[in-house]
Amino acid sequence: MTRELKFEARNRNNFNILRAIAAILVILSHGFELPTGAAQHDWAFYLTGRALSWYAVNLFFVISGYLICVSWERNPSPLSFFWARFLRIVPGLFVMLVTTVLVLGAFFSTLPFLQYIADYQTLRYLLGCLSVIAVKYELPGVFVESPIDAVNGSLWTLRYEVFCYVCVAAIGMTGLLSAPRRRIGFLVACILTSSLALILLDIRGIHPSEGKLAMAYELARLTMCFQLGGLYSELQHKLPLKFVVVVGLLAVMIASLGTPCFAPIANVTIAYAAIWLAFVPDGKWIAWTRSAPDYSYGTYIYAFPIQQALIAAMPAISPLSTFALGFGMTLVPAALSWHLVERPALAYKQLRSLQARTKPAPIAG
Repeated sequence: MTRELKFEARNRNNFNILRAIAAILVILSHGFELPTGAAQHDWAFYLTGRALSWYAVNLFFVISGYLICVSWERNPSPLSFFWARFLRIVPGLFVMLVTTVLVLGAFFSTLPFLQYIADYQTLRYLLGCLSVIAVKYELPGVFVESPIDAVNGSLWTLRYEVFCYVCVAAIGMTGLLSAPRRRIGFLVACILTSSLALILLDIRGIHPSEGKLAMAYELARLTMCFQLGGLYSELQHKLPLKFVVVVGLLAVMIASLGTPCFAPIANVTIAYAAIWLAFVPDGKWIAWTRSAPDYSYGTYIYAFPIQQALIAAMPAISPLSTFALGFGMTLVPAALSWHLVERPALAYKQLRSLQARTKPAPIAG
């Protein structure tokens, strides 16, 4: 298969709908946790010890790993690579942060608005979240009487996403990713290392706790999902995508419940199921989603503060109402974000690529 046909085949996928499902699962999971101060959880937590948001975030990272590795393979230029990643994350994030800071300050802070705006914690929140590395979760006087006072607890994943981007570019620049065999071997080694780290940290009982070791757990978990997505991008035309394999992996995952091996097995299961769902289901019933607007990023970054605002406005709101109202209300800013911010920003990526291709060659003198 030629390089062009390979990328064309990769573009016929169902990642759009998978991202939307992942975003909805995060909202559903938070619908139980936020109004109860994490005293209640969704059904997946009680069955497997992991909330739906855990599986959803893993799914996001599998998809990201697949697409980012394809992006680097298509154009291994660090400048173009990071410019594209910047345009995908920062413009939408910046508008969301400014909007939520102003709206939440005006309606939900216990401080006078001018005092709220002038408070150093407000600037620290804005700059910290925009950095994606030093994310802050509290705004002065906002949600102080809610069960959970975090303004946007979903942003913690962005630092791990950016870490994966940096690793792809840094390793790619060394030449380790220049040949398919090298890429496959390197990704397999990384996946095995991440699996071992997850198992050892689970034995120590590190997951869902806090601290540096918990950050190491999340790093191992999310980078493994990213690596699996990258590996499947290499093996797509060699790896048989069978529904019976999805069922078999689910059975192994269920059998591993309560053991230190559960997390890596679940990661592999989610990754394989995601690739199967992305490339096997076809027909008009799903093909339309491939050209549908991608509201998933806007949904992910706006849902948490909207659900928190609902809880602050209606303290007795039920978990299902927090989910249903939160999802419905989030669609509006998510759509506006895509059409007015994200998609226009991404056009600059295409413009830069076009300029690079059409730049006239220097005239020999």
